[in-house]
Amino acid sequence: MQSVVDIRLDCDGDAVLYRVQQSGPACHTGARSCFAERLEDQTWGAAPDPRHVLTRIEQVVRERDEQRPAGAYSTYLFDRGIDKILKKVGEETTEVVIAAKNADAAELRAETADLLYHLLVLLRARRLPLSEVWNELSARFSGREERPHPG
Repeated sequence: MQSVVDIRLDCDGDAVLYRVQQSGPACHTGARSCFAERLEDQTWGAAPDPRHVLTRIEQVVRERDEQRPAGAYSTYLFDRGIDKILKKVGEETTEVVIAAKNADAAELRAETADLLYHLLVLLRARRLPLSEVWNELSARFSGREERPHPG
């Protein structure tokens, strides 16, 4: 059980931090925390492998699609359908462009993260596994020189 102690919004109002007083397990598995899994194959302080992070997020998005838990933002997007998902991808793309134009690294980082999440939701909605995107990128950049899409 958890009792809410404090609720805070981040600077642009798109993330919420809940401080709680916990008694007993918090995770559906019975663990004290949902963040019990350690990344043993990583050196502390080293940059994480982005493929691992995106693959993990893809897994969470897939679970949200399959289970549709009430109150989850991914559930909201899947329930609203492809048009809503495409609208969010478009909005986030525009926000990335604006952040890049403003030359604000923190804003660009945050907006890019938002865009990547929404792209993963779109890929799930269209049943295109992220592994196929990795394979496409690998095929394009397998040599010494990058070979961007011909289009």
